[in-house]
Amino acid sequence: MDLHAQNKKLKIINYNVLEGIKLDTTSNHQKFADWVNEQDPDILALQELNSFTQKKLEQLARSFNHPYAVLLKETGYPVGITSKYPIINVEKVLDNMWHGFIKAEIRGYNIFVIHLSPHVYWKRREEIDLILNTSISESKGAQKTIIMGDFNSVSELDADAYQDGRLLERLRIADEKSPAIENLAEGKLDYEVHRKMTQAGYIDAFRLKHKVYDSSALTLRFSENGKIPSRRIDYIYVSKDLKRKVSSASIIKDQFTHYHSDHYPVTIELNIK
Repeated sequence: MDLHAQNKKLKIINYNVLEGIKLDTTSNHQKFADWVNEQDPDILALQELNSFTQKKLEQLARSFNHPYAVLLKETGYPVGITSKYPIINVEKVLDNMWHGFIKAEIRGYNIFVIHLSPHVYWKRREEIDLILNTSISESKGAQKTIIMGDFNSVSELDADAYQDGRLLERLRIADEKSPAIENLAEGKLDYEVHRKMTQAGYIDAFRLKHKVYDSSALTLRFSENGKIPSRRIDYIYVSKDLKRKVSSASIIKDQFTHYHSDHYPVTIELNIK
């Protein structure tokens, strides 16, 4: 089968699967594999592959027809990537990162899979600086580059959705409870991570295609009937040269994703030649 001839679009999904897909208790995560098969992405980026090994990720990937897979590490909260196409020029970065990130090349695209600090706003800023410096210095001026993952931070583009103050109050209470948690910057929501992305020339693919806010967390299973304020913290960013190639972008909400993680997956399709 010639995948290049068949596919004029490149479909990408990013998904924080919650601690090793623990809510799918079927053998070999069969429900998850069935869902991925149904979605049929060319590239799948994952966060929280807890307890996975490289071999286990390869086995899972084969169950949805992805012959290629890379796992960041086999401890903690690793990111990973699976693909229909070869994953080459892989770099795994752990130094100065809370969880780490993967940089790789797939079909000529520079792919970054990231998971920023869950608790500390200034650490997230440091991490995104490191990622952006890597993307611009090593990716030919950040062309054909896709940076995706769980940013654990909100965007100014969604500021209207947070005007009611519910998210601010929830984060304020969490910050006060633990000295290890600093999600607010001087008592305010921190938009700086996404400002840095925009200033570096990256485009928020979801907002490119949607004028109206939608959340990526928490899912129906975890939101306590809306009592917990929603937020959009999962993103796929594309470099400026790919802006016109983004044909669709969405946050996938269905019977599987409502109940199998605390995050919803984000997806885009790119028109390719």
